[in-house]
Amino acid sequence: MIDRESRTQLAELIRHLVAGRTTTDEFEDRLSLHSADPAVWEVFSSGAWCLYSDLWEYRLTGKYRLPKEARREVARWILFLKTNLEYEWPRLGRFRSLLLLFGNLFSVGLIGVAYRKYFRRFGDWDVWPFLRRSDYDLALKRSPYFTGAL
Repeated sequence: MIDRESRTQLAELIRHLVAGRTTTDEFEDRLSLHSADPAVWEVFSSGAWCLYSDLWEYRLTGKYRLPKEARREVARWILFLKTNLEYEWPRLGRFRSLLLLFGNLFSVGLIGVAYRKYFRRFGDWDVWPFLRRSDYDLALKRSPYFTGAL
């Protein structure tokens, strides 16, 4: 089930966070995860939530700016949220996300490594949240951003 409104809202919130237009607290205050669309929770919990610390308020600028490779990855999440593709990866959900978080902390990341290895059996992990590279390539051609001549 695709919830266009929730996907659009999350995509824009992530864009503003990564561009430094909003603070981490503003991002969380505006965030709504009440959606039946699994892509909304999965992109937030497996992606956006990992971009910042919620222990203090700041912008992702200056020394907190994300590296170029991380910004490319975030752009891929946003692109996925702008498509009408269903989220096809196995779903973590809230409970499993917390288990993975704490398991990673106690295993010094070993559980996360095993989980990524497990996930790679389902699709092309390099283009997550897209399942297939062909879907990602097609979405790039139909990008909702930069569609005019430069």
